[in-house]
Amino acid sequence: METAKTEKARFEAIYPMLRDDMLQHMESHKLPKEAIEWVHEMMDYTVPGGKLNRGTTVVSVYELLNETTDTVELAKASVLGWAVEFLQAFFLVADDVMDESPTRRGQPCWYKLEKVGWIAINDSFILESFVFTIIKKHFGASPYYQKLVDLFLKITQNTEFGQLLDLTSQTPGKVDLTRFTLERYQMIVKYKTAFYTFYLPVAIGMITAGVTDEAAFKLAESICLKMGEYFQIQDDYLDCFGDPEVIGKVGTDIQDNKCSWLVVQALNVCSPAQRKVLESNYGQWDDKKVEKVKSLYRELDLPKVFTDYEEASYASIQEDLQKVDCMPKECFDILLKKIYKRSK
Repeated sequence: METAKTEKARFEAIYPMLRDDMLQHMESHKLPKEAIEWVHEMMDYTVPGGKLNRGTTVVSVYELLNETTDTVELAKASVLGWAVEFLQAFFLVADDVMDESPTRRGQPCWYKLEKVGWIAINDSFILESFVFTIIKKHFGASPYYQKLVDLFLKITQNTEFGQLLDLTSQTPGKVDLTRFTLERYQMIVKYKTAFYTFYLPVAIGMITAGVTDEAAFKLAESICLKMGEYFQIQDDYLDCFGDPEVIGKVGTDIQDNKCSWLVVQALNVCSPAQRKVLESNYGQWDDKKVEKVKSLYRELDLPKVFTDYEEASYASIQEDLQKVDCMPKECFDILLKKIYKRSK
């Protein structure tokens, strides 16, 4: 780890150790070599390779709140960061199956490999279980062990609630645009994205730093949820208008009949005739119909609406950060800098 030169490289250097820990854990259960080799390949395919923003943020926040640059301490923080990345991998493997997504991180989704298919569902469960195996192995004797477990359980459940809201926003095989409201959208974002992407890395740093003030946790949650909404709206915009070569996946929100920020905005400003265009073309796996929806978004000037929202949201979050005095506001600046005007 010491020879790695960048923050991300130092973080990445920890992954092989944790992967091998999990393989040894399987060996201790006398599992056959074939099963262990499967999981080895599955972890390497699904866990590393992303932007690693969540995991590296854990290390940055830990460093700030614990006021340390000690290599051993930062390696411990990296372990927790990878626990978050394993959790992320669990969510993504399962989500790709549910959404029937073709690609993830510039390669076919794990379930799309011919030998994998629906086995990916069980693989996602294995990744989730490894989150808690990692935490117990490395932090089982720590005074804050139970708080970490409780936090990860809470965040996992919240994210699954969010996925439920997302998946049930429409009746299968039916497009009912009346269900796409801003209130429902905000609830999906809060539970599906904001808690695990933003609040989790900050809360881990706070717990390991010995923060016990509930008001501090509430403030952190409030700011992180606002960042989460900003992040998801960016994600929705990039799903439609981003370059697949840059974002690493082919966007399918329109085809998947998703309660996306773009369709919610369109429904709020469109004419009756434009609404009919949405009703006739949204939620269908037809390239021509998808393009009609995108053309309508452009006609409604939604790219500019997004740009205006992005600036206003960034200013609002900055204003909130000026009120932070119970912990270094840099903990939140780290997150904001990683997402502001991102292209992937």
